[in-house]
Amino acid sequence: MRYAYVQLLAGEPYLFLFDHQQHYILARSKGFSKIYPKLSGQFGFDDALFFRTINQKQDCKAKIWFLHQDRNYKILSGDFDDDHSGFEIYSEPKLFISWDITYADIEKLGIGQQYASEYGTIYFKIHYPVRIGNLWLKELEIYYDDVPLHIPIQEYFTTIYDESNTDRSYKDLRDLWLNGEDYDAEDYGYEREDQCYLSFDFGSQISSSICYTYEDENNYDDGGTSLHFYNQRDYPYLLENAEYDQLIEVTELVKLKNKWDINADYRKNAAVKNIPPNVQQRLGKSSGIWLDKKNNKIGFAGRKTSLIYDIELINFFEIENVLPAKGPGYAILRVNLIGGNYHYIFEANTYELDPYATTLENWSHKKVVIPEAYYNC
Repeated sequence: MRYAYVQLLAGEPYLFLFDHQQHYILARSKGFSKIYPKLSGQFGFDDALFFRTINQKQDCKAKIWFLHQDRNYKILSGDFDDDHSGFEIYSEPKLFISWDITYADIEKLGIGQQYASEYGTIYFKIHYPVRIGNLWLKELEIYYDDVPLHIPIQEYFTTIYDESNTDRSYKDLRDLWLNGEDYDAEDYGYEREDQCYLSFDFGSQISSSICYTYEDENNYDDGGTSLHFYNQRDYPYLLENAEYDQLIEVTELVKLKNKWDINADYRKNAAVKNIPPNVQQRLGKSSGIWLDKKNNKIGFAGRKTSLIYDIELINFFEIENVLPAKGPGYAILRVNLIGGNYHYIFEANTYELDPYATTLENWSHKKVVIPEAYYNC
């Protein structure tokens, strides 16, 4: 459990517990008088504050317990000027890792392992302390859920705590990356009574952010600063598809009526590639769809990039039509892959994609589902 509050909501007293899920327990519910002493004895709730709060007249809340976290970071002395290049792992021997390392390659180093949260989300935790510039962290984690393993890692995160479990951790990092100088918070984010958020540019398209949330009517304070590192570099080599460019045989090709673009991000979808030169030459400036029977592939070309799929990996296609109402009308072509994943291919005006359904079915021998249109309310 992370923290516990007593809270009056619409005049009703609740015990609020947070263990990565929110639990509101009505203090007037049957059996509460037996449960509360056991919980309080186990965790050490502030009983005086609890009973004083539930006797208030107006809605309010008070923190009666929180999980005390040891300090898990240090500001190192010295002149480290490598935070834009990568980070150092305090393993034996130490390793300096480039921000360009991929999801697949970091796992091969033996410095951490994947784990699943109680919700099934996959993460990767580095088991050794990490140094990023002058900041020493006890552990660093990576979102590892449904990511293309061949691309460089896009984001790292952790939560840092000062021994006081206050916003001291936030202020330490703010002072570190602003060099203790006067600053205008609006140049970096915002600092409000309920929450502070700042972002910092390390150079070379590497950045970080820190966020601290204070207790107010809507928020709860757990004493930690959320810290993220972002890799915003471009990796054009990921769009290259030289092997397929040599093998491609265009069996069928259709130019689309309008110039629709591929909006998918190649950092998140390995199917996004440059448009094969053979296809680009025939399409000119048009968008299009092509069939490659020899290699059992189907491709969708936008203005600058394409989506290329092995046909046997496709479950079905879907064209969703939305009618204008409070919001605008539109249509989306989506490919649903075997295994449950799906990708958006083209977005157009309502009903503009329907004429291509027969072509897709004939070429791929996969069903194209077109549900009844609905209003964008």
